[in-house]
Amino acid sequence: MAALAVALVAGASACGGSASHAGAGSRSQPGTAVVKVDPGQVDQPIDGFGFAEAFREPVIAALPPSQQQRLGALLFSPRTGAGMSIVRFGLGGPTDPGDPISGPGDVTDQVWLGKLAEKFGVSQFYADAWSAPGKMKTDGSLDNGGFLCGLPGMKCLSGDSRQAYANYLTAQAKGFAEHGIPLTAVGFVNEPEIGPGYASMQMSPAQAAGFAPFLGRALSAAHLSAKVACCDDTGWTKGAAYARAVLGDPASARYIGLITSHGYSAAPTVPLTHTRHVWESEWADFGHFDPAWDNGAKGDGLTWAQHIQTALTKADVDAFCYWWGAAPATDNEALIQLKGSRMTLSKRYWAFAAFSRYIRPGAVRVGATAATAALQVSAFRNRDGSQVAEILNNGSRPERVSLHGMAAGHLSAYVTGDAQALSPESGPLTVPARSLLTVVVSG
Repeated sequence: MAALAVALVAGASACGGSASHAGAGSRSQPGTAVVKVDPGQVDQPIDGFGFAEAFREPVIAALPPSQQQRLGALLFSPRTGAGMSIVRFGLGGPTDPGDPISGPGDVTDQVWLGKLAEKFGVSQFYADAWSAPGKMKTDGSLDNGGFLCGLPGMKCLSGDSRQAYANYLTAQAKGFAEHGIPLTAVGFVNEPEIGPGYASMQMSPAQAAGFAPFLGRALSAAHLSAKVACCDDTGWTKGAAYARAVLGDPASARYIGLITSHGYSAAPTVPLTHTRHVWESEWADFGHFDPAWDNGAKGDGLTWAQHIQTALTKADVDAFCYWWGAAPATDNEALIQLKGSRMTLSKRYWAFAAFSRYIRPGAVRVGATAATAALQVSAFRNRDGSQVAEILNNGSRPERVSLHGMAAGHLSAYVTGDAQALSPESGPLTVPARSLLTVVVSG
């Protein structure tokens, strides 16, 4: 390592392509910031990065095969695309009233996306329920919240629906498996603390803990390996309450294999637990479509690079997922905006790609520190022995980096910023102002 560190300080080429420093010449000369990687400090394992298409966008499914393949490469290819490694599906009743499910095991409206992802090596599929069928709920409807019949305090004339709902979800999980897409985990509720006017169902933390064994037993009886996930609440503060409830009840904890939470009402800034893997499973901005990197808006790329970096280093998440990967949306719900055959890549997309293309499932986060407050850093070791450092410069001037602690190997560096999208960097390692530098050392 010492030889590599000296080479970097001396300004040896970071094997890539031409340098990209748009606008740097008009700013002050960069200083030298020491970034130390500690491979002996092993933090959380990384399951990957992903997105949902849970509202089953018919526009995507209707794309010609060549366009679907192009979109698949943009989303899933670790060589030329974002390298996403997790797909989240919808379960438990249609999430779009205009696209009804014909039977409890019918998942054909989503299988196409799983098959497309599998072509690029994706093997992690998470399915989460927005609602039980209306006949199983206190309000008799898919929409507007309501509670599952049979939960404590929730009596219905139709009786107790807990086992029926567990069987219903298991049938859908089995449907995925029969199509060659075995689910990694199954969630039984989505944002359970609210009851919006679309498919939704409410459930308190204690009620979630009470229901988890029903689903766990049903999945086991069907010989499915999918873990039970809980509880896809709206934000990290609520997630802490649900995690405590389902892991604090021995009967529930026996079956809970994954803790999931969103980032809407509270961002992931602290660990929820270290006894289970934790996924930030949904988050997005709903402002008008914004493809920019750094314009101070909630949907810009720099903001999402900061969100990902903070979730990995402060909340110790094992996975980080956006809402939609691609959609014909006029807001920021998708990383890729579709208009007919045109696909517009937002800088949010490139923020994700900077992490997900190089930090692969099975990696572990290792220790990393920066000597200057302007830099926010993380480091990872992949299963193949390659190493990745993500160096985010939140400051107003470029920072030259002296990188220590990564083992010797072929080094490549890429900049993502206003004028760059994983652009190869050569020369002394430098992070332009308000930009992300991804450093990769081969195994």
